[in-house]
Amino acid sequence: MHIVARSISRTMWERLWEGPFAARVLAVFEHACNLVTPEGRVVALVLPQIGDGPLNIVVHGRPGDFVAVEPGMSARLEGRRLRVGGLEIVLEGAVVWEPRPDWDRLRARRGCITSRLSLIWPLAMRHAPAGSLLPLAWGWAGGPDHSVEAGCVSGALAPVAREAAEALRAGWGGDPGQLREGAAQLAGLGSGLTPAGDDFLTGAMLWAWLAHSNPRTFCRTLVATAVPRTTTLSAAFLQAAARGECSAAWHTLLAALSHGSDIEVARGVQSVLTHGATSGADALAGFLWAGLHSTA
Repeated sequence: MHIVARSISRTMWERLWEGPFAARVLAVFEHACNLVTPEGRVVALVLPQIGDGPLNIVVHGRPGDFVAVEPGMSARLEGRRLRVGGLEIVLEGAVVWEPRPDWDRLRARRGCITSRLSLIWPLAMRHAPAGSLLPLAWGWAGGPDHSVEAGCVSGALAPVAREAAEALRAGWGGDPGQLREGAAQLAGLGSGLTPAGDDFLTGAMLWAWLAHSNPRTFCRTLVATAVPRTTTLSAAFLQAAARGECSAAWHTLLAALSHGSDIEVARGVQSVLTHGATSGADALAGFLWAGLHSTA
């Protein structure tokens, strides 16, 4: 079965052609098929409903196209074709998509972006999915109703996450030991392929690229601690964020915060929140928490 690739992230494009490529199927879903190389690098074949992201090859297809692919199957590159089980992904003509926003331009607009964080919080809270870290982070950031903490995440996760956030606060200010401590507590915290604590760290790293004095060192310190403590897929997303890479939904939100209308900001928030069950909300919680803390 032939499937044509529509777009491919620049990072994945370079990874495919940097040398002999071999991988196996990590997991299969209705809208995605994740591959992993022997080095632990993830390549995600996704349908247009998911769209562009730092790990993604977006293919023209329909739900069910990955049904014949099973975890453990081999994947190999033959010329400009990626063969996965009985699938052949045609890469010729795919648009190379840049996963890294123009952080220099965004940093120059940091004042404008920061001034709009107060607009995002109520929007995010209004649409926050049940079980996300957003209400908890709202309380950490000084939200007016701290009682919402009780209903956001289950049981023992809330106090662990709160303690980790305090360590990250000290780490942001220049204490690498506290930064590592916060990352260690959040890494792998929660359930799913991308646990809530990892998503929170992802959002914090995106804000670091926008506002931290040394974002590269900040992010490298976080991922060095977090990656060995979490899932293969989540580790790949953390490493992408450490490089300053993010999904198309985040590109849209960042552009709207920089120079868009309030309506465009609202659409950007909603687009980020639709990612996964709570992943988008948890990443937005990390972004907003870091943003308000760094400007306090």
